[in-house]
Amino acid sequence: MMWFIKKNEPITESQPSVIFYHQDFLLSKGTPTSARMSILCDEETVAAPIHKTSNVRTLVTLEADLRQLPKSDLKKTILTREDGKQYYSINCAIEATFYSASTKYVLLCEGKRYDTVTAEYA
Repeated sequence: MMWFIKKNEPITESQPSVIFYHQDFLLSKGTPTSARMSILCDEETVAAPIHKTSNVRTLVTLEADLRQLPKSDLKKTILTREDGKQYYSINCAIEATFYSASTKYVLLCEGKRYDTVTAEYA
């Protein structure tokens, strides 16, 4: 876990913050179709939240549609791990841009921009 924004840290509206993301998918289970990431919020402590507690909540859950990735890009991610099995080892980033009443999330993978999702605050 890591903070991509810390409490009381100034945020410049319209300036993106990058959240790096990595997930392995077993090759024998087929081409990965989606990846999920939960953004947690801890309103009381200064440590990055690792799991939910009474003061940690899910701010938003992002789901990336990996079916958009070209097969040629996916093939570049295949590697063999120490267990002898092959995996799609997907390194991506989520670019979060904060606005006064919403946050925009963009999937960056293999140097390309994909899905854009805007979360509006109630």
